[in-house]
Amino acid sequence: MCTSEQENNNSHRRTMKRVKSIIYVLGMLAITSGVVFGQNDLRVPLTNPGGPGKLSLNAVYADDIVIKAHDGQDIVVVFDGEDDDDKRDYSRNGLRRISTNGAGLEVTEDNNEVRIKTAPNSHDMDLEVWVPKNFSLNIQVTHGDLMIEGVVGEHEVKATNGDVEMMRVGGSVVVNSVNGDIEVSMVSVTPNTPMSFTGLNGDIEVSFPGNTKFTGKMKTDYGDVYTNFDMNIDRSSSASEVSSGDGKYTVTVNKWITGTVNGGGPEFLFKTLHGDIEISKN
Repeated sequence: MCTSEQENNNSHRRTMKRVKSIIYVLGMLAITSGVVFGQNDLRVPLTNPGGPGKLSLNAVYADDIVIKAHDGQDIVVVFDGEDDDDKRDYSRNGLRRISTNGAGLEVTEDNNEVRIKTAPNSHDMDLEVWVPKNFSLNIQVTHGDLMIEGVVGEHEVKATNGDVEMMRVGGSVVVNSVNGDIEVSMVSVTPNTPMSFTGLNGDIEVSFPGNTKFTGKMKTDYGDVYTNFDMNIDRSSSASEVSSGDGKYTVTVNKWITGTVNGGGPEFLFKTLHGDIEISKN
């Protein structure tokens, strides 16, 4: 006859089998759910190898974060940061964990959705993540530069202080960087899907395949807009608007530029305050 405590333990073990969870902290040497192939490298198996997936990453401090596509069917996390020699080793619910008093990161996988979160006090970090090509991204970085390469999916990227570089990506992109440049090169575009490339202090450079159909909406307060697309510009959108009411006059200068490419299509938004905007065909 099972006690209540045994039943709870059995239920928890069944839950652990359904949801693969990997806790990765500085100084990790081995882990049950993944295969470690280097001192700070971790291989994370997916629930449905070969199927579409999503990577969600939240980092506060990082020198560089690199996300690249590879031909494998799992996630590889390569981590480089300061370590701590004071380690404590214990097991809980079949999960072996080696922790330190220093900063670290946490990696979890559930049904092809992988989440990576760095500790708030993680400094001087270099993080490299390899994902299958067919993988969507949801990335938030507060301090640090971000580089993404070769991934196809629905991508949403937010950066506060740092440059964003996305090379040879496909699908759809929504990206914003408050203080930093944005450079995006797309090799394929999901049809009929709006996209957004916005910043505050920094240049924006985006390139698309030459046959991409879109309607561009562009604005920079202190900079210029450049393109080598054959763009049909709507000049009327930049006209001043004057309205009156109750004896008061309001003058609004609309600095937005709109234009259609290849007959027009979904709206692609390009906006920065201080910086130039370049829209080109690759």
